[in-house]
Amino acid sequence: MNNPFKTIAISLIPNFNFSDVVFSKLLIFKPWKYFDEKPQCQLKKDLSKYLDQKYVQLFDSGRNALYFLLKAINIKSGDEIIIQSLTCSVVPAAILWAKAIPIYIDIDKNYNLDPEKLAASITSKTKAIIVQHTFGTPANLDKIIAICKAKKIILIEDCAHGLGGSYRGQKLGTFGQASFYSFGRDKVISGVWGGAISTNDQEINDSLLRLTLNLPTHGYGWTTKQLWYPPLMYIITKTYNFLKIGKILHFIFRKIKLLSDAVTLEEKLSQKPVIFYQGLPSPLCLLISKQLKKIDCMVQHRQRLAYFYSQQLNTPYNSNSSYLRYSIEVNNPNKLRKSAASKSIFLGDWYSTVISPKDIDSNIFKYIPNSCPQAEKVTQTIINLPTNPNLSLVDAQKVVNIIKQWK
Repeated sequence: MNNPFKTIAISLIPNFNFSDVVFSKLLIFKPWKYFDEKPQCQLKKDLSKYLDQKYVQLFDSGRNALYFLLKAINIKSGDEIIIQSLTCSVVPAAILWAKAIPIYIDIDKNYNLDPEKLAASITSKTKAIIVQHTFGTPANLDKIIAICKAKKIILIEDCAHGLGGSYRGQKLGTFGQASFYSFGRDKVISGVWGGAISTNDQEINDSLLRLTLNLPTHGYGWTTKQLWYPPLMYIITKTYNFLKIGKILHFIFRKIKLLSDAVTLEEKLSQKPVIFYQGLPSPLCLLISKQLKKIDCMVQHRQRLAYFYSQQLNTPYNSNSSYLRYSIEVNNPNKLRKSAASKSIFLGDWYSTVISPKDIDSNIFKYIPNSCPQAEKVTQTIINLPTNPNLSLVDAQKVVNIIKQWK
């Protein structure tokens, strides 16, 4: 039956179904779970097995994971780290926290780092290359790895989008010396917050353990706040268009700080956190573990939706991508987003600016305007279509209809 009040959303809480929401709510009333270290150990073990990596360390976010990874590989003041344009501000922010310098490279047709432009940007100060698998589509790893080996540069995989994807039959996250992941609210699997590092390098792992050994852990209050996010957002999405109740609730909950922001104001200004925390609270590990168990089914669902979009819109499809989002290019994407929103279909804006989110000053993150013309061009045309596990083919057809009418 068609639900006139249904909202088709690309973000907010895309991965969580009703059972996940109930699970999160139940954890709120099981405070003893916070003190149980077994879920942390189990999640590390499960991720290690899934990725076929010897070592996994947990963090409260992907950005903090990257910061400690840079420290673990001995990045020093003035070192250069190559990253791509079309990225989230938290990546260059972590580099700047480590007192290193982000060097931006333009993108290829898959919105990934263009290896043809890579060699010319390497200097004697280049210590690492961070390769991002944008929207879950693998970068051109053959060429990038060859350059890293020839220049003896450390390769780090940014798998914030790429978990569940593959390249030549091998899982993304297993090609570099180390990889980092995000389990944020709109990633492939989610714990509302969370991050990880995987590596086969014992020296890197030992260094990570030393760096994080004496850090404090997140308190019960912070953890409980994150556990409230799924049930509150579930209510918001289900009532968003019913007398605008959900929209009002969303505004109120954010105003009173009951819902945390994905990127804080301080992070948008590239300010280093005053306190870093050790590991990830066990209740959030349990949320991530629950989703990890069904990651293959979730990725397959995303791929089915992406294939449907590609067939309907005559756009490219990549069977190796985990398709966190399916992106196309249109004229005036901002107006299209607004038009779709009027029909309760909320499309994505990754990346409507070279560095997201769109309300940050790219100068703060050392981006030089006009240095990545292809990426800057894409920001004027790109729009993301939802691929999340709660989206049906009927919903996807509604999205397609909007796009076709626009074209």
